[in-house]
Amino acid sequence: MKKVKIILISFFFFIVATTAHAQTAPRVVTLVKEQKAPFAGTLLNPAAVAHTIAEKESVSNQCELAKQYVEKKEKVKCELLINTAQVRLETLRMERDAIIGIKDEEIQRLNKIALDRPNRHNHWWFAGGIITGIVTSVAIFYASVKVVD
Repeated sequence: MKKVKIILISFFFFIVATTAHAQTAPRVVTLVKEQKAPFAGTLLNPAAVAHTIAEKESVSNQCELAKQYVEKKEKVKCELLINTAQVRLETLRMERDAIIGIKDEEIQRLNKIALDRPNRHNHWWFAGGIITGIVTSVAIFYASVKVVD
């Protein structure tokens, strides 16, 4: 029973919602003084018609101006963001170049220090290494002979 009520109510709303009311097409009739209007409605004088048309055009122009304003505003925002990013990129490039220059100067300075040592004692280090190796070998050989005896 409940399903039947729901179906009937749904059908009723469907019928009510789909009925169309016929409307008459807009009609424009120019009247002269003392002439009867051929239909009931609102009568506008030429000034009122001109005002209505001008108001419609004014609203259209205002909408177009608002659209242009928003477009220009967003374009300027985008240009600002692009210019800011370009300035930041150029700043980072300059900073990178400065750091690379400082690094290269430091490498050259350290190379000069490493290559231009006036107190080189390489021959002494070489001789000391050979003597240390010989003494260590003899000591190990002597210790191993004493262990075997």
